[in-house]
Amino acid sequence: MTRASSMFDLIGQQDDQRAYYDTGGRGRSHAFYTGEEQYRREMERIYGRRWLPVDHVSRFPEKGSYVTLTIGTGSVLIINGDDGIQAYHNYCRHRGYRLVEEAAGKRQSLVCIYHCWVYDRNGKLKSLNGTYFDHFFDKEKNGLLPVRTEVRYGVVFITFSDDAPDLDASLGEFGEFARVYELADLKCVQAKDYPVASNWKLVAHNVNESLHFPTAHKDLHRITDFDDAGTYELKGDIVGAWQVIRDSYNSVSMTGRSQRAPMPLVPEADLKKINWITILPNLLFGFTADYVMMQWVWPESPSTCIVRHFWLFHPAETAKSDFSHEAVFALWDKANYEDWELCERTHRGLSNPLWSPGQLSLDEEVVSQIDAWVARETADPVENEG
Repeated sequence: MTRASSMFDLIGQQDDQRAYYDTGGRGRSHAFYTGEEQYRREMERIYGRRWLPVDHVSRFPEKGSYVTLTIGTGSVLIINGDDGIQAYHNYCRHRGYRLVEEAAGKRQSLVCIYHCWVYDRNGKLKSLNGTYFDHFFDKEKNGLLPVRTEVRYGVVFITFSDDAPDLDASLGEFGEFARVYELADLKCVQAKDYPVASNWKLVAHNVNESLHFPTAHKDLHRITDFDDAGTYELKGDIVGAWQVIRDSYNSVSMTGRSQRAPMPLVPEADLKKINWITILPNLLFGFTADYVMMQWVWPESPSTCIVRHFWLFHPAETAKSDFSHEAVFALWDKANYEDWELCERTHRGLSNPLWSPGQLSLDEEVVSQIDAWVARETADPVENEG
């Protein structure tokens, strides 16, 4: 298949005269970024209602492979069962004991060590060792509570709502990026969780702009050009931007050099780019020609969150005896800790009720887009007048 010349040939027309370019944007209030009421609305109207991307299919290679995830105060178990990948509330139906604490692993049975209720990999209750088998008890009605689960482009999605917005419509043009970078076929070679003492939106801001690279990320700035970048205008509940890799490098890593073959469908003009694409509310992709980065931010409270970071590579490369991703991991692990300090200090600043929002530059359009989307999703419904 012939390579496209650019991702711009594969997605919708971009409006270079859009309104943001007239004035830029502005930040929002102290209450919007750090307030308890705003957080409650986000958990109810975004994280409680929309489809949420939660993992990648390569992390479930065998039956019984599982991961766990904390969203707010809730815990979710995602497991590869006999009918495919399915999510459940990670609690025993007996008394609510949290079943699995490990972040990932493989199990064929899930045992509640409180009263020894045992579930299979399909969420069905197998036995009740240690509790009475009363005549009125129905095992079929006491399995794990399922969470609606779908897979698109190798990404696992869940929703807690029966009336979530249409998933495919929300993804809009994301499928073109997923197809070009062969997202469904890639292999996750490492994952890492980072606790951050910051509101989740500030992390989403941070990872969607590169203005801070020269001062905060010397290694990234050496390899990428923060000034040779731009914003996409994308259809769906997605936002994105692109950034160019400097001439003397071909990979975003500590060395800046890679012997890995570029993915065959990546357009010519994008072989030297990072395409930063975010599925709202909280999953950032760093699409590069030789690997893909996935980074989630999961809210825990108005002032804390967990960032989960994946690094994915083409299976043709991971199968090679000399495959190594250490230079990639080293760059991003260092950059992550640099970012979390920025986010935490920003959160402390925005926690001051006297803080007043300032002007955003043209290079921070995605920051403005994220805020506008969250504001729309959490706004009170407009009542019909008359």
